[in-house]
Amino acid sequence: MAAEDQFNQAFEGPLVQPRSLAVGIALASLVVLGGCNAFSTAGPSGGERTVTPAPVPTPDPSLPPGVTANSISDPERLGSAHERRLTNRSYTVTVVRTVQFANGTTARRLERGRIVGDDGVILSWRHRAGHERAGGDTIVGRRSWTNESVHVLRFQYANGTTRYMVEESHQRYPYRRTAYNVATTLSDENAAVVASDTNADPPTYVLESRDLGEEWATSADLDRVETSSIRAIVTGTGLLTRASVRYTGTRDGAPAVANSTIRFDTDSGAVTRPTWVETALKQQSRENETNAESTQATG
Repeated sequence: MAAEDQFNQAFEGPLVQPRSLAVGIALASLVVLGGCNAFSTAGPSGGERTVTPAPVPTPDPSLPPGVTANSISDPERLGSAHERRLTNRSYTVTVVRTVQFANGTTARRLERGRIVGDDGVILSWRHRAGHERAGGDTIVGRRSWTNESVHVLRFQYANGTTRYMVEESHQRYPYRRTAYNVATTLSDENAAVVASDTNADPPTYVLESRDLGEEWATSADLDRVETSSIRAIVTGTGLLTRASVRYTGTRDGAPAVANSTIRFDTDSGAVTRPTWVETALKQQSRENETNAESTQATG
């Protein structure tokens, strides 16, 4: 699976453990890299030899946790710092996936986002645009509102119709563990600090890796990939504010760029209940009454 596919699939999918930039909603752990051969002490002749451990990079207190000037030395430390920055505060997560031709035409755009309020109430949305629609029954917009007791969804279709669903709430706090995967991928791809703004409040650092390894150097949105890169912006305290994977190449024989980006904004405040939630709840109440009357009539 290409990196940007996992990036978007993980938004609403179950708990997964992809070793990629593709952000999971609540990834439980990091994939341990390397195998037993990495610890072999046997030389070419089969005799034993002494292995001197590589020096551990000394952390620079001015850099984000787990980051040195030339590498991501401790991905788990960076991931933990990001998770702590999102705990007990409101935040907004926005994921955008675009495919654009060199002439400016957008072949595809998919945007998803979630706002987590101070009280844990969540408002999410999904919107699709482009030329890849299969007909009037295609879902082009999806929004949901969740509190501790109910999960309300609104689906909008290409033919202009709207449908609602009301379900039991299963509150989750999306993307708190995102930086674990991002940091692991940046570490795997030998990313380094390429820019910084130490005068900002808080200070920010740009981490980047180009010409990705074979595992991540393909895109489902392009027929042929020419260049690939991963870029992340992290604060000095370890909050991942933005991460993206970018590919250039061709699609349908024309030059194109595929880009997937996730952005974090903190302290969003309380989530206001949209007016359509009341519409959905009233509709469900009417349906429940109708079903109850039907059951009594046939009972």
